Amino acid sequence: MKAVSTLLTGALVVGGLVAVTAPSQAALTTRCVGVAGAVTVPGDLVVPADKSCMLDGTVIQGNVRVQSGADLIITGGTIEGNLVAQADAYVDAEDTSVGGNVVSRGSYGVFLTGAEVAGNLNSPADVTRGGFLLADRTGIAGNVNDRSGTTLLLSSTVGKQVTGNGNVATDLDDTVVEGRLTVTGTEQGSLLCDSEVHGKATYLDNADAVQIGGTAPWTSCAGSAYFGGDLSIDSTTGGVHLVDAIVRGDLSGDGNSPSPVGSGNRVRGEISGQFADLTPASAARFGARAQVEDRFSQARAAAEARTQSAEVEAVEAGPARL
Repeated sequence: MKAVSTLLTGALVVGGLVAVTAPSQAALTTRCVGVAGAVTVPGDLVVPADKSCMLDGTVIQGNVRVQSGADLIITGGTIEGNLVAQADAYVDAEDTSVGGNVVSRGSYGVFLTGAEVAGNLNSPADVTRGGFLLADRTGIAGNVNDRSGTTLLLSSTVGKQVTGNGNVATDLDDTVVEGRLTVTGTEQGSLLCDSEVHGKATYLDNADAVQIGGTAPWTSCAGSAYFGGDLSIDSTTGGVHLVDAIVRGDLSGDGNSPSPVGSGNRVRGEISGQFADLTPASAARFGARAQVEDRFSQARAAAEARTQSAEVEAVEAGPARL
């Protein structure tokens, strides 16, 4: 692996990575191209544009920046600061802890498996649309806030709120959200399967179907959804499918076209609007769309393909060299 710096003052070789500092009191910065193992990087780490870095058991004591078109594969690692993926960059972090925030700025994707994030998971609005935030068996202590990509949370926990605002889609499966869930203005709707939302849940102005439980239109859910507060679903185009949900607060919604369908829901509070008299749900209503548009499977396939190519490039780059 080769590591270079824009300021070549004070070079320090650290376990196969090259760390450099600028004059005076500037922070240590390490650039990673290639493969490294269980070493400690005493500062920030950067993966240069269009390069690949593969780390195993590495500890980074600062922030990590994955530049445009670059790839970072990290397993069993520790990032004490923030992790930022730039446009078309890719991150695959397995069994890794992040002490700060994870930010996707128009990246190809961020794939977290068995990870722990002490801060937030963010995808801001002022970036190229697309990309995915796929978290599998991951704990996120803060908020999830996606304004540009596709948020996919599988068997994960979120300590605060989940917000999909004007993004592509927001899907949760077997996931616990301790705070609110807000999904507004998505291009491709939303899925909620076998999950718990302890705060208020709001779906508003989504341009495609919202599925909570059941077998359509997006996929087949294994269990019921639980809402600790109110659930409101308004102004959805593409259909609303609500099956076997448990709502401890009120259930309300209007302006959905077509009208919502569903059955088997248990609501402790008041039921109003279009949900007062639901027509039973039918998978046939959505045709062949049900199983072929599983966004979790699509994102996982895209992630695995990018991971494989990144690993090849990192190995070809070899160990660090000056």
